[in-house]
Parts: sequence; structure tokens; C-alpha cells
Amino acid sequence: MSAPITSPALRPLLSTLYRQRLMPLLLVGQIVLACAILTNAAFLLQRQLAPMLMPDGIVRDELLLVDQMVLQQGRWTTALSQTGKRALLSIPGVRAVAPAMGLPMRQSMAFTVPVKSPAGVALVPTGFAGDGMIQALGLQLERGRDFSDGDYEVAGAIFGHGNSGIVPVILTESLARRLFPDGDALGGQLTGNEGPTDNSRYVVIGIVRHLMRYEVGQLDDGQAEDALLYPARNLDGLPIMAYAIRTDPARRDAVQQAIPGILQRQFGSQLMRDVQPVVIDYESQRRDALRQRRAAAWLLGSVCAVVTLITLVGIAGLTGYWIEQRTRQIGIRRALGATRGQILGHFRIENLLLTSIGLMLGLPLAYAVNQWLMTHYELPRLPLAYLPIGALLLWALGQLAVLGPARRAAAIPPAVATRAA
Repeated sequence: MSAPITSPALRPLLSTLYRQRLMPLLLVGQIVLACAILTNAAFLLQRQLAPMLMPDGIVRDELLLVDQMVLQQGRWTTALSQTGKRALLSIPGVRAVAPAMGLPMRQSMAFTVPVKSPAGVALVPTGFAGDGMIQALGLQLERGRDFSDGDYEVAGAIFGHGNSGIVPVILTESLARRLFPDGDALGGQLTGNEGPTDNSRYVVIGIVRHLMRYEVGQLDDGQAEDALLYPARNLDGLPIMAYAIRTDPARRDAVQQAIPGILQRQFGSQLMRDVQPVVIDYESQRRDALRQRRAAAWLLGSVCAVVTLITLVGIAGLTGYWIEQRTRQIGIRRALGATRGQILGHFRIENLLLTSIGLMLGLPLAYAVNQWLMTHYELPRLPLAYLPIGALLLWALGQLAVLGPARRAAAIPPAVATRAA
């Protein structure tokens, strides 16, 4: 007689759930909806947050970006870009200047280098082409070396495929692992992958720890650090000139104020009047570039928090009401010898069973919602790893929600419970 009382066997649980179907159905329905919403919202939140939390490799409080320098006539030449470099280096507090095609978090011009590794991995990393980029950006060179004068000569002109041999490049550590999954990338060779006529060849001479690509719309799916440094001193033919300027941190504001006057004195009427050069510190540029991601992260985070709170309160409320309707049954079990722990365990197992039923329906629904989003809004596929993670979260949430009502029920004295209507 005591076995069914001391052990919440599965058959009595199912019998109770079948006789009183409304509350179990409401609980299961809440779990199904929470699973479908939370799993997809958490996945999209992770995609928005990952690039913002990733180290970008850029030195802090020292970097200024000068961009949008457009000539009224013709295009920039190497002589003009080097003249601008010397003028900017003359400003007190400037430590390094790099004429560049490609600045962190700015997309005035995009330069990509389609490559293929000996392992057959084909990628299209962002190219940071310039002269002295490691010093100007404050990048950390992990292995290998920086570019030498001979490397710039081999690379030749950035346009027109003017290189005269195997072009040296410097990869990020992340890109090196992707292109050379079976070994060390240092000294490895890459081939061009821009079509059957692309005979470009590259050799990896260095690896920097971090550098994020500047196309902010392509920072997902492990591509955030698909970036390489390309030796480019000959910048003939660029329609827009840009500079990365590293300064003394204490004098950065003063340097920023001095730059427009220096550029005006150096180039004067050569610059297009209707297009003013942009001079901005890196932190402000990063904040502006990631504004949409930050807003999306706040929205998705709010959705996750609200759904979690509603689910927690809803399960606790429904469970509490349902337990209250069974006060007399609880009292009878206590009078027959059931302990508080056994009563508590009964309701926790009951909640676990209902949560599992909800997950059996909710996880396929979560995947179906993702497929619908993929079809109509071109969102990425939900990784299958998120399904067990979502299940564990909702199991834990269900156990937390039922704990309070179950403990209150277990604490009711048998004499009081059996007198309940």
C-alpha cells in the first residue's frame, strides 16, 4: 500500500494528468511557444553579439581615421599619397601614418583578395592594403615578420595586377587556421581564386593576433576576422585616399583638430569642395558602424528576457493554481505517510514530464520557424546545437518555476489539507 505513496510512479502521474487535462495542456502550450521563440531569438542574439564582443586587434585611444579625400580631377598617385603622409607626420603627437585602401569599420572602398589554400579551402578575405599598417593600427604580430621594402616592390601597383612575383601577405590568426587547418600557415602559399585567368600567388610571411574585416555586414558565420594585410606603397589609381594615423593618446584630440588645416594647406583646391574629408577617432567609428547590431541586440535581448519572465511566471502561476485544486489529495497522501520530500518530488517530476512533452512539440516548431524565416527574410539556418541547449534551459526554467508552489504544497499539514473543500 505504501509504494504508490512513497514513490511518484509514472502511471499515477499520467492518470492525474489525463483526468485534469486543461492545466497540463496550458503548461505544455506555454513550453511549446517559449521553446520556439527563445531558441530562435537566442540564436539571432548570439549572431549580433559575437562580433561586438570579439577583440578587433586595434590599439585603443590612439587611432584616428582620415577618409573620403577625393580629388577634383584625376586620381591619386603614389607621390601625392606620400606627400600627404609626410604632412601628417609633421603634426606634433603623431607616431605613425599609413596611406591605406581599407580602414577599420569604414567601407568607402572594398578590397577583397579571393584565395585558395593547398588544403582546397577557398575564401574571400578583406584586404587592408597600405604602407605601415601594423604600426599605424597597433596590431600585434604573433609570428613571422612585417613587410620590408622588397615586399612592396614585389607587390607593385594595387591595380592592374602589377605584381612581379609571389606577393607576401600577413593573415589574422583566425584566417590562418581556416586556410591551413592541417598545419602552420607561416610560409604557406596561396593561389588566386578569382577565375581561371587569375594567376596570382601569395606567401604568408606573418600572422597578427586579431583584425576584423571592415564590411560590417559580413561579420557572421566565423567570417569576422577573414582579413589580410597586403603590401601596397604604390597606390596609383585610387579614387579616394585614406590614412590611418596613430597618435600619442594624450594628444589625440589636438591632432584631430589639426588634421583638416594640414590637409587644406597641403592639397588646397585639389580636393573636391563638395566632399569634405572625414576625420574620426576609431572608437567613435566603431560605435557608429555597429549601431544597428547594437540596437538589434537590445531588441532580441529584451525579447529573450520578456519571454523567459513570462514563461517563469506563467508556469509558476498555473502550477500553483493546479496544486491548490489538489490540496485534499495532497493531505490524504500526507496522512498515509508521504513525506514533504516525496510530495515535492512528485510535483517536480510532474513538471519535468510536462516540460518534456512540450519540448517534443516545441523543438520541431522552433526549427520550422527558422526554416520559415530563412525562406522569407533570408536569415541563417539554426544550428542543431541550439536545440539541446534550449531544451536544457527550459527544463531548468520549469524546475525553478515549480519549486515555489511545490514547496508550499509540501508544507501544508495533513489535518489542514484533508479539511479543504
